[in-house]
Amino acid sequence: MRVNIVSFARLEPLSRPIMTNGAAPAYAMVAIAWIVALLGMVARHLTIAVDEFAMAVAIIGTPILMGLCLRGRGFDRLATIAQGCGLFMTGCVGVTLLTFVLATGDRPLVDPMLAAIDHVAVPTLDWRAAMLWLSHRRALMGAANWVYESIGWQPVVLIAMLGLSGRTDRVWAFLTAWLVTLSVTCLLFALFPGVGAYAYFGLAAADVPAMRDPTPWHQAALLAELRAGTLHHIGFVDLDGIVTFPSFHAAAAVILAWGAWPVRAIRWPAILLNGAMLLSAVPIGGHYLIDIAAGCVIAVIGISIARKNGEPATETGKAYRPPSRRVSAATQLARSMVLPSGSRASI
Repeated sequence: MRVNIVSFARLEPLSRPIMTNGAAPAYAMVAIAWIVALLGMVARHLTIAVDEFAMAVAIIGTPILMGLCLRGRGFDRLATIAQGCGLFMTGCVGVTLLTFVLATGDRPLVDPMLAAIDHVAVPTLDWRAAMLWLSHRRALMGAANWVYESIGWQPVVLIAMLGLSGRTDRVWAFLTAWLVTLSVTCLLFALFPGVGAYAYFGLAAADVPAMRDPTPWHQAALLAELRAGTLHHIGFVDLDGIVTFPSFHAAAAVILAWGAWPVRAIRWPAILLNGAMLLSAVPIGGHYLIDIAAGCVIAVIGISIARKNGEPATETGKAYRPPSRRVSAATQLARSMVLPSGSRASI
């Protein structure tokens, strides 16, 4: 009985922050992305399916609220995992919506320039012939499809592994690098829009039967509608990747491999998987070679900014200790009534 009462007495509210310093840049960038996207939609006379987006935001925002509550009770590792996963999903949705706004611009398509750069870099490359050759290698294309689609679950697994291993500082650095890189990708997309190599070289989905992912053709159709002004209402299910230059898959591969480096158990598997994902961005994502190179460059920029942001001193993975031993009057009264006088000093 004594143990139960003492434990209950110690469960008084703790005056501790619910958000660590390292999380501030990630929260700020997610908020800015959503604000700019929504303001841009108003300026471009676009509308969204409010019910779909409200439900989606409620679902992906729940882990953030759970994380704030967990951190308030001292469960820092679990809190970081929940917050990190929620911010990752919320940020990706907000930035994807922003790309739809940016796609309504009228800048000329840069596909001819990108193809010319590829030809200068690799004069023997025939992109169309290479994809037709790959289309008959079903096993190879199946593996490429799988690693390309791993961008959807890799960040969540990485955040969980980093959090459980106590590297919560790397969680916030990873998210900062990810969001900075997404921001730079959006800026370059607004300046250099493109429909992608499949559309530019005239390859239809039927020409590449081993392709499971219809994104390269969906991307070209969405971009054409947004540029023509015929797509005004955007549903949550309409959201898809529409960026050709630079390749965010290539950037993500670099950031994911860097993020996994501190955890020895997943270090080399992550490097191998993301090396394969980087290469798969050409046949599965319909990217030019210059897209891949640009994606790697902006990933290095994002990582450099995240490293300069520093590691939060409070994210050590250790249990929280209150700064003071003072307790409330109600707690003191409960102890004086229940505990023997000789045992109060040891609490």
